[in-house]
Amino acid sequence: MTIVWAGLAPHPPVIVPTVGKQRCDEVAATVTAMQAWSRDLLAAEPQRVVLVSPHTLRPSFGISSWYEKRLDGNFSRFGAAATQINLHNDVDWLKRFRDNYHEIFDLALEPLDHGALVPLHFLVEAGWTGPTVVLGLPFGGGTQLEEIGSAIAAADLPEERTALIASGDMSHCLIPSAPAGYDPAGAEFDERFVSAVRATNYQAALDISPSLQREAKQDVVESCAIAWHATGFDTQNAHFYSYEGPFGVGYTVMKFNGTNETSLPGGRS
Repeated sequence: MTIVWAGLAPHPPVIVPTVGKQRCDEVAATVTAMQAWSRDLLAAEPQRVVLVSPHTLRPSFGISSWYEKRLDGNFSRFGAAATQINLHNDVDWLKRFRDNYHEIFDLALEPLDHGALVPLHFLVEAGWTGPTVVLGLPFGGGTQLEEIGSAIAAADLPEERTALIASGDMSHCLIPSAPAGYDPAGAEFDERFVSAVRATNYQAALDISPSLQREAKQDVVESCAIAWHATGFDTQNAHFYSYEGPFGVGYTVMKFNGTNETSLPGGRS
């Protein structure tokens, strides 16, 4: 398998220090977890990173991505324009992916969305400078998620090393001041999802009822489904880093599998 590492990253801009500033203290567990998660990804020595973002534009059919040679973006929408991401776009890998999944909408000069920017910020901070690809999600999900996962796996040459990131946040309705208001379904979803991934029972996370997923107003399941299908639901060296939801949105940091054992206590091998 040439996908040597896969994991889940949340994407709230507030965890980026130049955006969150003093509010970062309220999400310290997630910030610390993302720093450790990034170091662990780099320890797997990938040649490229492929990230799936739920906030990338969803066309009516297929998915979207960037074909330019560079992936550029910043946090200007969140008051931190000087905090930027500038990475080489792995166009050759994207062409191979397109051979297996043909419907890809070119985002041209669209800036990177925060679903990509936040995880990449932590990776770059940890030292990542390598080729990177950002993929969007399909409209409607369903069987397309398995197809995309298979296409990701097929695009990797046997001698290559790819790290795969599922970007996603949990429920958006944990407290009355949450972005989507309050719904008790939010806490129920988060509890079930976190319990499943901590036990590395990824299928159980996928089997959470569609109605509960909708009521929880989450954007984590589809990107994770792609990562799990791409890696054949592998759980080798999985490690659960953290979960918290201080602002009414749940944030989970997780390593699904990898060729390297995490150095932190509690890692699975």
